[in-house]
Amino acid sequence: MLERVRAIFDQWHRLQEVRQMSDRDLEDLGLTRWQMEQFARMPENVGERLLQMAQVFGLEPNEVQHAYSDYLELLDVCAHCGSLKACKRALADAEHLGPEDVHFCPNAPTYEEMARHSAH
Repeated sequence: MLERVRAIFDQWHRLQEVRQMSDRDLEDLGLTRWQMEQFARMPENVGERLLQMAQVFGLEPNEVQHAYSDYLELLDVCAHCGSLKACKRALADAEHLGPEDVHFCPNAPTYEEMARHSAH
């Protein structure tokens, strides 16, 4: 329970920081205020989970994060995924996973495409 309360306060503080950002700050980041607020509301482990899943497809973090707008889209899809339990179960045994084992992941087609391009 205490962890949940702390998470709520952490999120509130992140949202306050976003609200204090100037339009120039947001422009420099290439994000709208709405996008920043969405990212501030994301659970902190979304980015970590996304990169772990990408590794199942043979992708390194720098490959996934290289195309900034694509990375932001991957984060958004991951944050709103309806397969969180399946994802957590699968990633708990990630070293034995292959792309065929994570068909539930809504980002799987994007990871497959990225892996095809990185192989060339």
